[in-house]
Amino acid sequence: MFFLLFLCAFDVSAQNKLTGKVKDESGLPIPGVTIKIQGSTTSTSTDMDGSYEMEVSEKQTLVFSFMGYRTLTRTVGTTKKLDIQMQPDTQILNEVVVVGYGTQKKKEVTGAVATVKADLIAKAPVADVGESLQGQIAGVNVQAASGRPGEATNIQIRGVGSLTGSLEPLYVVDGIPYQSNPNISPDQIESLDVLKDGAAASVYGTRASNGVILITTKRGKKGKISIDFNAYSGIQNITSGTPLMNTQQQLFEDYTTKAMLSSQLPTFFITTPELLDYDSDYVGDVQNNNALITNYGLGVSGGTQDLTLNFNSNYYNQEGVLINSDFDRLSNRINGQFTKGKFKAFVSMGMTVENRTQEPWSLYEYAIGQRPWQIPLSDVQGSGSSVDYPVENAIYYGYLARELQNVDKRKVTSSNIAVNLQYEIVKNLTYKLNIGKSNWDYRRSFFRPQVLVYGLDGSYNATASRADALLNEDYTFTDRSTIENILDYKLNLGKHSLNFTGVASREEYNSKQVGVGVIGLLSNETPSLGSGQAGTKPTSYDYTNSISGLLGRVQYNYNDRYLISASIRRDGSSNFGPDNRYGTFPGVSAGWNISEEKFFKDGAINKVVNSLKLRASYAQLGNQSIPPYTYAGQIESGVNYLFGSDQSLANGAIQRRFSNPDVKWETSISNNIGLDLAMFQNKLTFTADIYKNDKKDMLLPQQTPASGGTYNPNAVDVYSPIIVNAGNMTNKGIELAMSYKNQMGNGLKYNISGTFTKNVNEITNLDGIERGYGNGRPTNSLGNAVDFTTFFAVGHEAGAYFLLENAGVIKDDATLLEYKKIEPSAILGDMRYIDQNGDNKITDDDRVYAGSGQAKFESGLNLDLTYKSFDFGIQTYFSYGAKLFNGSRYFAYTQGRHLDQYSMWSPENPTSDVPSDRGNAYHNNVRASSDYWLEDGTYFRIRNLTLGYSLPELLMTQYGISKIRLYVTGMNPFTFTKYTGYDPEVGGNGISTRGVDSGSYPVSRRFVLGLQVKF
Repeated sequence: MFFLLFLCAFDVSAQNKLTGKVKDESGLPIPGVTIKIQGSTTSTSTDMDGSYEMEVSEKQTLVFSFMGYRTLTRTVGTTKKLDIQMQPDTQILNEVVVVGYGTQKKKEVTGAVATVKADLIAKAPVADVGESLQGQIAGVNVQAASGRPGEATNIQIRGVGSLTGSLEPLYVVDGIPYQSNPNISPDQIESLDVLKDGAAASVYGTRASNGVILITTKRGKKGKISIDFNAYSGIQNITSGTPLMNTQQQLFEDYTTKAMLSSQLPTFFITTPELLDYDSDYVGDVQNNNALITNYGLGVSGGTQDLTLNFNSNYYNQEGVLINSDFDRLSNRINGQFTKGKFKAFVSMGMTVENRTQEPWSLYEYAIGQRPWQIPLSDVQGSGSSVDYPVENAIYYGYLARELQNVDKRKVTSSNIAVNLQYEIVKNLTYKLNIGKSNWDYRRSFFRPQVLVYGLDGSYNATASRADALLNEDYTFTDRSTIENILDYKLNLGKHSLNFTGVASREEYNSKQVGVGVIGLLSNETPSLGSGQAGTKPTSYDYTNSISGLLGRVQYNYNDRYLISASIRRDGSSNFGPDNRYGTFPGVSAGWNISEEKFFKDGAINKVVNSLKLRASYAQLGNQSIPPYTYAGQIESGVNYLFGSDQSLANGAIQRRFSNPDVKWETSISNNIGLDLAMFQNKLTFTADIYKNDKKDMLLPQQTPASGGTYNPNAVDVYSPIIVNAGNMTNKGIELAMSYKNQMGNGLKYNISGTFTKNVNEITNLDGIERGYGNGRPTNSLGNAVDFTTFFAVGHEAGAYFLLENAGVIKDDATLLEYKKIEPSAILGDMRYIDQNGDNKITDDDRVYAGSGQAKFESGLNLDLTYKSFDFGIQTYFSYGAKLFNGSRYFAYTQGRHLDQYSMWSPENPTSDVPSDRGNAYHNNVRASSDYWLEDGTYFRIRNLTLGYSLPELLMTQYGISKIRLYVTGMNPFTFTKYTGYDPEVGGNGISTRGVDSGSYPVSRRFVLGLQVKF
């Protein structure tokens, strides 16, 4: 200890006062420049005159840093005065952006391309990278499909891309296209580039109509081996719910309902005399509040001049906020890059194992529907497979209690390899070879145990029971192979630069699905196929899709001022018949760097505006995501027939659905005008885009008459339709993105960024149909008798609500008498609906447009602060104008369980605006087609709050540690909305069920504590 104090004293005695001034490239002083002694925590900053002073020693090195300028290092030496002139940092303009089949400097990009780096992706404690993008990129809409653990988000680039085909963008990882979302761990991603306009995406032709997301995984870095370890753990909980009645309120409501329907009173007290002893909360019973979430990540990077390697391993575990649900994933990836002379090679190999347990079907609905005066789930008694349900309705109670014994486990094993080889044949002429291979294997084991139910009187209830255990196993095996031959030639002629790219590619995708099952196991303790007493009919489906393409592209650059990129791609897909198999997709874009013009550089504006670029583009793209073999007749089994006098059953196979040999590509025509601006030494950046995308020849399922021969009453939507090119649609909108970063005199660094997106979606043609293709049933358990809520309609957005307009509750005899002209069966307390067409009856023709689940606009606002060892970040998201159908409220009304119904209309409460409960889930008072359930879905959400602290370097360097950071994060901690359902973020399937909140699985909020260590 004495020795250390002596050294410190010696060090202090050797220090001298150093003064100086820091100026910019024009000689003007810069206030707020941070001057730090390298390897220590000692620092100061310049004053308003750009001056500084500090105590230093001769051998120390000073680091000068300021937002918008290049960081400089200077050794002190013997001087007592050190003046510095800093130069603007043009890195933002020279930043490399990944585009299709290559890279460009940001100032050379002519398409609408957005980039997100790893540091932003890593801020959110999520399993799916899409969740971390919400509100971060203008024009990219991200909505949670549900809050289920590990569930991928819905990502839509510039609006709805198709009515029946795929809505998700094309994912390309390390140059290799994927069939769908690759579900890569966010820890393994270095950068993510989004190609938003058609010209940027058109180089991928057939599958690029919904935009393209290019993912670059982390590479190794030259130098000594570095190790990164990160971990976080936290809890999740549900922030809201559907208000339900307690036991006393429920008994009052049930007695009131029964009294209005008949003279007989309920028999609850007779059958269940102890009912006042219970006040069960079944919704609370199926919730798992404070569910755990954990994540561990390890990264190792290093290499020599010729060879670099990166290894990343990540384990993510998430309990569900509903019981019997969870998700975990182990993901490993190793990347290697080798350079030798004119030869370069890059290899990426990844392997992921995912395990998922899924909650029972309609769990929330069956929990909402239970009467609170029944025994709680925890009190159910039983022995072996026999259980006692001492309740009046054992069948409905069993829908919840029995199904909770199911075990639904799913496992996905995926692997992928990407190989990029490059050789410079002659100067500026390079041949590249991309080879990719990926496998995605899925297994589902669904076990439903034997449950023998005994009711109130102790007798066996066959209807409430499951007499035999069931076990089903489903398997999907897929593999995808890609090979791309790329020839690239660069030509420089003075101020003229040309880049020619030619690509020949082929991709093949194979999928095999198998389903097997057994009925009746030896016992509930032997859930294996070999223990089954009888087998179910096996199912299988094999599918192959191949795509071949040729691409030619030329990029022209004149003196960094005038930029042109033109491409043409011709693709062939096996999804189409011989006459329509090939499509040609051109794209052209141009840019003008106004800031590179002489008149701009010589003007005073050049001192303020560092970069100004105008962009414009046009392109055609295709969509081949249609049901396989649509163009050809398919022979399907399962149609058996009785033959002969003994009526013996023979297996049969026929063509069960129509084919359409003329089916062809969906086509998207994209137009875009954009502006890129950088000001104040690139501290302020601004991007604006205006676009219009026309969708032509969209595929629609056209219904055929029952006399056509394919009609099946139990599967009308499966066998009756014929797929035709019959729809047109338009997306047009505006995108704005702005960022400002700076540093204050006290060393506080800040970065403010925001995005704004407005997209207007409109269907313009449905082949003669004005409104059709109903969907959006707001409940699962009530079956197909429930009304549709959303439709495709000409002149409106896809998935728009068309609902009956309610006119309130019938409260008096005069109103009742008038309404009986429309609905003769109406009584006091019923809901009235407006007869829009005046035909004195309420039908589907009286539905009116009532908005949609698509927001009118959305925006994101982010703030990042750094002060000394502390960092703070906040991400917010605002969605305005969407309409949400509160399906949970609707379902609670159908079951007579909603708290509102405690004060429903009755003779004793004749002024209530709540319709009477008629004890019928399909009564007019609770029609799903009513706008009574529609609510404003506008919300403002603080998506992410993070506070971090990094330990001083001086404490860590002696242990070989370069960074230790502790942080706490809140994900979705606060949401401000008028919506009364579970959560206003209702993505659904992205189109026809978007905004229809069936309450299947709510989005949760999360609080985590994390650690980052770097060696």
